[in-house]
Formats: sequence, C-alpha cells, structure tokens
Amino acid sequence: MKTSLNDHQYILYSKQMLLADVSEQGQLALLNADVAVVGVGGLGQLVAQYLAAAGVGQIHLIDDDKVALSNLPRQLLFNPTDIESNKAHVAADKLQQRNRDSKISAHSIRLTSDNYQLLFNTISPQAIFDCSDNFATRQLINRIAVEQHLPLFSAAISADQGQWFAYLPESMLTKIPRTNTRPHGCYHCVFPADSLLSQNCSQMGVLGPAVGIMASMQALAGI
Repeated sequence: MKTSLNDHQYILYSKQMLLADVSEQGQLALLNADVAVVGVGGLGQLVAQYLAAAGVGQIHLIDDDKVALSNLPRQLLFNPTDIESNKAHVAADKLQQRNRDSKISAHSIRLTSDNYQLLFNTISPQAIFDCSDNFATRQLINRIAVEQHLPLFSAAISADQGQWFAYLPESMLTKIPRTNTRPHGCYHCVFPADSLLSQNCSQMGVLGPAVGIMASMQALAGI
C-alpha cells in the first residue's frame, strides 16, 4: 500500500492534485485503488486509458473479443497491426508501457454466470466499470456488484444516444457527507431482465466521439 508520493508522481499528477476533491490524499487513494473494466471495446479501451493515466493502481481488463477492422474508427487504442488479437491483452500491454504506476492485467474471457465467481475469487476490485455491449452482460455485472457490495459505473450507447448509470452499495452511502442520501435501486431495478430493448450500435451504427463522451463520463464518475 502506497503511503506517500515520490517526486516523479508529484509532477506527473500535479494538475489533478490541485483539485480540492482530489488533492494528495485522493491521489494516494487512486494509486491504491483496484478496479475491473468489463469490455475493452469503444467504451472500455477509453475508460481504461483515463483510469491508468489518472494513476489507478490496479486495473483488470476483461474481454474475450478480438480487434476487428471496423473497430478502429472509434477504438483509438488499437491500430491495424492489432487486428485479430485479443483486446484485453493488447490494451494491457499498451497501457502498461505508458503508465508505470498502474498494474494492468488481462483476462481474455467472456464473463458469464458460470465463471464470474471463479474470476472474482482471484481478483478483488473495489469498483466495476461496465463497458459491455449487450443487455445480458449488463444484468450479470449488476448482479456481481450487488452481491459483492461494489460500486458500479455502467454506460451504453447506440447511434448518437447514450446512457450511463451508477450504483453505490448501501455500505458506501453512509460515507457520503450528505444528509439526504438514501439507499437506491440497482441497474436491474431500472431495467428489469424482461425489458424491451432498442437496437444496439452493431445494428444502428455509432460515431467515435459519441462513444468518447459516454466513456469520459464513466471514468470521471469513477475517479
């Protein structure tokens, strides 16, 4: 556990530490943080970049998908030489090279109800970023967050419209200095499993900057 910053870190993170709600104490919290990013596509590859650049100490990237040519206009971490390689491994390698304060791990699996318990027995994130591209996985990630009492930051996009959602477990709400804070619903409460879905970006198309807006909101909320 890091208890102080070195000279390099003071310079590197100086601008964000000028913010009153970050400061040196907040930067140390980021350096000691452990998070999971599920999905390393349009949303996830950008969320992971922002988290690593901010100094988040441990980032687990979870995705079984491979880089495709059609990904490149909006998944800017990847380039043509990455095509057919696993997104989580490519992203982990690139982010590790750029961000020496972060430990980036890659898990090239598709998260399912059959394997998530095994995975979460080997990692211990303090928060989950849902950057998946389908409703079933979002429901599963929400279930994991509720079961394990983890904050969840979820986003989705289709065409030029997006949504993001945050869930904080009740154990965290007591730490928020607001007298009107009350326990609130999870993703499943807002979108039950039998919800009628609109089409996703694979059917409707999407522009890179629209994805970037949603990913930036996710990363900002999480930080």
